[in-house]
Amino acid sequence: MTYPETGYTPANLRHLLGILGMTQAAAANYLGVSDRTVRMWLAETDKPSHTDMPLLQWRKLSALANTD
Repeated sequence: MTYPETGYTPANLRHLLGILGMTQAAAANYLGVSDRTVRMWLAETDKPSHTDMPLLQWRKLSALANTD
């Protein structure tokens, strides 16, 4: 998979969820976090509600699509 920016960004996370056909709730369940946490990862970086996704969580999710 080719990303404009490599690794985690909110846009890349949205793209990855789309490729996987995974909802935010399903991603939260798979990663063992709350739905709110996933929403915070998906928030644009200039929003106060944004939180960066931990690298280990990104790798776990991206491994489902054989990408990093």
